[in-house]
Amino acid sequence: MGASTAGEAFVTRLRELGNDEEIVIVDRDARMPYDRPPLSKGYLTDPDDTDIDVEWADGTSILVAEATGVDPVAQTVTVVDPEGNARAVAFDTLVIAAGATPVRLPIEPEGVLHFRSVEDSERIRAAAGEGSRVGIIGAGAIGAELATSLSHNGAAVVLLDKADRPLERLLVGYLGADVTSWLQSTGVDCRWGVDIERISGAPGDWSVDLGDGSQLGFDVLVSAVGVRPTVEWLAESGLLTSGQLVCDVAGRVVTGEGPQPNIYAIGDVVTRVLPSGDTLRTESWTAAKEHGAQLAERLSGALTTPEELPYFWTDVAGRKIQVLGTLRREGSIEVEFESLSRGGIVYRVNGDDGNTGWIGVNAPARIAMLRMSALATSEGT
Repeated sequence: MGASTAGEAFVTRLRELGNDEEIVIVDRDARMPYDRPPLSKGYLTDPDDTDIDVEWADGTSILVAEATGVDPVAQTVTVVDPEGNARAVAFDTLVIAAGATPVRLPIEPEGVLHFRSVEDSERIRAAAGEGSRVGIIGAGAIGAELATSLSHNGAAVVLLDKADRPLERLLVGYLGADVTSWLQSTGVDCRWGVDIERISGAPGDWSVDLGDGSQLGFDVLVSAVGVRPTVEWLAESGLLTSGQLVCDVAGRVVTGEGPQPNIYAIGDVVTRVLPSGDTLRTESWTAAKEHGAQLAERLSGALTTPEELPYFWTDVAGRKIQVLGTLRREGSIEVEFESLSRGGIVYRVNGDDGNTGWIGVNAPARIAMLRMSALATSEGT
C-alpha cells in the first residue's frame, strides 16, 4: 500500500532476490512511480532536463486507487478508484508504505499550496514564476529547498519560520548563521522567530499578519511546516497504537495483541520500536529505501543488509548539506576536515553522551568514506 520510496525499494529488492509472487501496488497518485528528491530541486528549476521516472520491477501490477480501510482477519484492503467505486482487494502479505501527508496549519485558508507530489511541484512552479511574490512558511529542508529553487527561477521569496534559525530539526541549532547567509546570497528574504497570527486572501493576493503587527503580501503562499504519517485510513483497522502505526525492527506491525501475522510497515508512515524500547520515526529518503530493502531480505530469508547510521541530505543555496549519525543539541562542534580548494568542510559533533555525528557541506566524498567506515565497523561487530 503506497508507491513510496520505501515501497519501490521493497519491490525492487524482492525481485532481485528471485521472488516471483504476484505483487499489487496500490496508490491514489496516477503518476506513480517517480523519484521524489528532485521534485523540490531540479524538477522545479529545469524540468526538461530532470529525469524523475522510476520503473517498477517486472510482474508488478499497479492499481490507481485510494485505500480506505483494512480488515486484518479477512485479509482484505478496501480501496476506492478514481470513479468512486469501492472494492476489496485480498492479500496474503500486506506491506504498508503509505508515506506521510503535509500538515495543514489551523489558520490556513483554501488555496495555500503544499508540497509532496509531482503535481504539487508542477503546481508551485506554474504559480511562482519570475517576478512573483512567494511566501514559504517553514524553513525545514523542504522549505529551504523550495526557497532556493524558486528564487533561482526569478521569484521574490520570503522564507518564514517561528524558530530562530533555518533547518532547526535537521541541524539542531548548528550552522544556523551560515545557512541563513547562504540563503540570503541567493536573494531569499529570511524571517526567523516570527509568529503568524492570520492568513487571509486568495491565490494571487495573500496577506500574512505577523505577531509584531506587520503584514506581508504574496501572490503565492506555500506551507511547508512538516508532515504526518498517512494513517487515517487505518483508524478502524485495529492496527494503530495511540494513533500510530507501530512496528518492530523486523518491520512487523505490532499492536497490544503482539505482532500481526503477515502485516508489515516501512518508511515514513512507521513508528519503530527499537531493541532499547525507545521509539523512532524517520522522514528520510535514505532510511525509507533501507527499510524497504531490509524487509524484502527478511521475507526472502536472505542475509539482511546491515543497518547504517542515520543519514540525511539536502541541497540548499547551491550547497549539499549532509548529516550522518545523530546530532546532539548540547554537543560540541569542531572541524574534522576541510578542503579550501573545493570549498568542502566536515564538522564533527560530539555529544555529552559519547554519541558522534557529522555535518558535511559540499563534502560528499568525505561523508561517503565516513559512512563506509561506520558500516564496516558495524559488520565487524
